[in-house]
Amino acid sequence: MRILKIYGYAFLACFILCTFVFIPPFFLAGPDQDIPVYSKTTAREIAKSLQEKRIIHFTYPFLVLTKLTHADRKLKAGLYRLNPRMSLWDVLTTLSEGKSELLALKVPEGFTAEQIAQELENLKVITAADFMKTAEDTQLLKSLDIKGPTAEGFLFPQTYRVPVSADGQALVELMVRQFYDTVGGDFAAQCRARGLTPYQAVILASIVEKEAQKADERPIIAGVLFNRLRQKIRLEVNATLNYVLANKRAWLTNDQLNTQSPYNTYQHRGLPPTPICNPGLASIEAVLSPADVPYLYYVAQGDGSHLFATTFEEHEKNVALAKRIRRAKRRAQAQAPVAP
Repeated sequence: MRILKIYGYAFLACFILCTFVFIPPFFLAGPDQDIPVYSKTTAREIAKSLQEKRIIHFTYPFLVLTKLTHADRKLKAGLYRLNPRMSLWDVLTTLSEGKSELLALKVPEGFTAEQIAQELENLKVITAADFMKTAEDTQLLKSLDIKGPTAEGFLFPQTYRVPVSADGQALVELMVRQFYDTVGGDFAAQCRARGLTPYQAVILASIVEKEAQKADERPIIAGVLFNRLRQKIRLEVNATLNYVLANKRAWLTNDQLNTQSPYNTYQHRGLPPTPICNPGLASIEAVLSPADVPYLYYVAQGDGSHLFATTFEEHEKNVALAKRIRRAKRRAQAQAPVAP
């Protein structure tokens, strides 16, 4: 009889547990909530956010369940649409496996805010115009501690899970807070050690992102840019001018080089007024730890790599060599047999 009682209590405990975990609480009311999750967000921080938004009422069962299922290792960055009527299990699987109507927003390194806006419009999440308007909202930028006129540079490249019809402000906040989460709390101190403000560091990182295609060249290009800035030499970077040109080219024409713009670093000394794209972590790290090189010049060879030079005379020879390499490459491509 005593054994039956133990089994009965065990069965009742299992029933209550399963009901609590798997049965949706249909009797609870409340609107859908967009919950941001960042790549370094802990399960405890997520549980606290869920409780504050009244998606769950107790954090402990959520934390226990994430540990038992190892879901705390699978939580991915994104903006998750949840509501209080979801079971604890539904909430957890949504966060760890994307089991909801979420879209994958892919933001590659080097994407501009306009490209992100267009991608969001293609996914039918939000119009490009509405996203850009939000990304330039002065009050929002101030709340996110961005010192420029736009969120350009701080929309961190990553694949995000976002719901259809997500709010523009929530999307911008998600990407900007992912930026801060990734660079770490000592980012400002590291920038100061390089004689830069965080905003200036992001501008430089955005240039490195656009100029460097090979990982091992990022710190070298960052070193070249620092050298030119220290010696008050104009940066003369094509990427900054391409940011405002409709017809973007690797080798700019004379007419393009004469474009009147604060982004024309052939005409203006120092940095452009804003970042020119949204750099990835590797480019940011290159700016924080640039290579100690004597170079003042570099030119692209056409295969993603660059030729570096210390003097202008060396640079001129490298430019001539790069042009010959490009011409030879074009001839080889023209003579290559066409595949049937």
